[in-house]
Amino acid sequence: MAKKKKSQKHIHAATGIKQKSPKNENWLIPAILIITFLAFIPALGAGFVSLDDNEYVTNNPLLRQISNLKLLLITPVQGNQHPLTMFSLFINYLISGEQAWSYHLFNLVFHLINCWLVFKLVMLLSNRNTIIAFTTAILFGIHPMHVESVAWISERKDVLYGLFFIGGLISYTKYADTNSRNQYLLTILFLLLSLLSKPAAVIFPLTLFCIDLLRKRKMTMKLFLEKIPFFLLALIAGIITMLGQKAAGATGHESFGFVTKLLFGSYGIMMYFIKMIAPFNLAPFYPFPAINETLPAAYYLSPLFFFALVAVFFYSLKKNRILAFGILFYFVNLLLVLQLLPVGSAIIAERYTYIPYIGLFYAAGWLLDKYAKGNHTRAYSIGFIVAFVFSIFTWIQASVWHDSATLWEHTIKTQPSNKAYANRATQLRGEKNYGLAIEYFNKAIQLNMIDYESYNNRGNIYFDLKKPDLALSDYRKAISLKPDYYNAMDNMGAQFAILGQYDSALKYENQALLINPDHKPAYSNRALIYMRLNRNEEAIKDWEKFLQFEPGAADVYNTIGSCYQAMGKYQESLAVITKAIEMGPLPEFYLNRSYAYNALKNPEAAKRDALAAKQAGLKIPDDYARSLGIQ
Repeated sequence: MAKKKKSQKHIHAATGIKQKSPKNENWLIPAILIITFLAFIPALGAGFVSLDDNEYVTNNPLLRQISNLKLLLITPVQGNQHPLTMFSLFINYLISGEQAWSYHLFNLVFHLINCWLVFKLVMLLSNRNTIIAFTTAILFGIHPMHVESVAWISERKDVLYGLFFIGGLISYTKYADTNSRNQYLLTILFLLLSLLSKPAAVIFPLTLFCIDLLRKRKMTMKLFLEKIPFFLLALIAGIITMLGQKAAGATGHESFGFVTKLLFGSYGIMMYFIKMIAPFNLAPFYPFPAINETLPAAYYLSPLFFFALVAVFFYSLKKNRILAFGILFYFVNLLLVLQLLPVGSAIIAERYTYIPYIGLFYAAGWLLDKYAKGNHTRAYSIGFIVAFVFSIFTWIQASVWHDSATLWEHTIKTQPSNKAYANRATQLRGEKNYGLAIEYFNKAIQLNMIDYESYNNRGNIYFDLKKPDLALSDYRKAISLKPDYYNAMDNMGAQFAILGQYDSALKYENQALLINPDHKPAYSNRALIYMRLNRNEEAIKDWEKFLQFEPGAADVYNTIGSCYQAMGKYQESLAVITKAIEMGPLPEFYLNRSYAYNALKNPEAAKRDALAAKQAGLKIPDDYARSLGIQ
């Protein structure tokens, strides 16, 4: 590839925007960043939410030790491989553990960097038109539809892949303008980093054609050949993602026919566009329409909207290509999330607009520039008014992500769904508000009669309330809906164990572990059953298996010590209880070790440990205390 640069005159002509005399407007970027930061202040005080944050952070044991870093980087989360995202979350865990502030701060910092990159990108694309660059960057920064990507910790992948994605568009634009080999190679690197942050970056090669269209590059063989490395990287990432998604059960909705799926696609294009202009009734979850009901009228009207945008696209092609670029950029970057091949359980999602809106914001900036006739004062005045209004909406929406209760109550009010009620019910159970939790699970089940998870979770509440008949009934219903549902089998086993029906309990625990040998709770439940049956050797094996998942569980080492004592193996008991004490010196551990020392005819050590337990506030059994001479 030659390094010969194109003339500035040619570049300016390709933008479709007249060159203007440069102005000293270095204040624009600080203004954009400050306004964006202020709009997102509520997110900095937010916590984790019960929407994937458990899988990514709070219940992810791989984050907890540096020795797990390699495994963390290669382990998919929800069927997706994104090692750079997981590495960034690992850094957060080193900084603040399970305190959410550093995670939110990183998200916002990445978003602010992206605002700056969007400004730089548009300055390149628009022949340094500051009105278009300002409009695009400020809308990108403070639009309420982008709150989900920034305020939700699990969407770190959005702001991180966006950083490299936009960086790649910048380097590609420089390559298209100058034919620089270094910029071409840099673009490949940015794509790789973006793919390692989120598989959604597979659409990057098609996005490059949008820039080609704006630059009026001729559709020659060279234009396609230069895209081959990008398509190869995207293809590899795409195959890995498809296999992971299938294994995680994230694909589905085969009940919808081909025509319905086309309506889903046009509906998404329309709704994302509408919510760009009128971002009202926002929610973290927009459910699919009911399978057995007629689609709402909006779905049937959406193809008309789609064809209207297509008409504008072709009209603009004959003019200056600005609107054509914006519309094509929007279409291309929505292509994978339009539910033409349904994935997940939401018809649309606000986070999916993070990159696609750049195209529409670019078109909006051009329209504003045209309306203001190049008058910067008029254009910025309008821009700041819109930014002020949207910033208020963004502040309010960012506050919704404060915690799980706030998030799901808001969702129930704006987009009531099975998932919203079920997630809020789970939170209510954690708050021990069992009555309201059951009421919410009932509503969730009414909205989706085959929701096996809600049956299982409602059964857990009946378990807590010591209503075994109702609990077992819900667990059985969950298993009937999903015969390989090992969570419900594990819960069935635990309930039967409490009822003293150990044969039935072992049956279900064994089934759960046969289906999923990595289901950690089933090992502890089965170990407890074995202990009650005085099958301590088998109990020890299950406890040791449990420790493979949670090596820092000091109480498990102490329990293993009790098993050894029950088998008369006091020396082995002494070793594991000592390890438990080294990990966490709890008074019950000292008392348990005292029993081992006493059985090994070491009364002085037994007395020392018993006194340590007593001084820590644990009551020593009277008979045992007297036998050791403890008053």
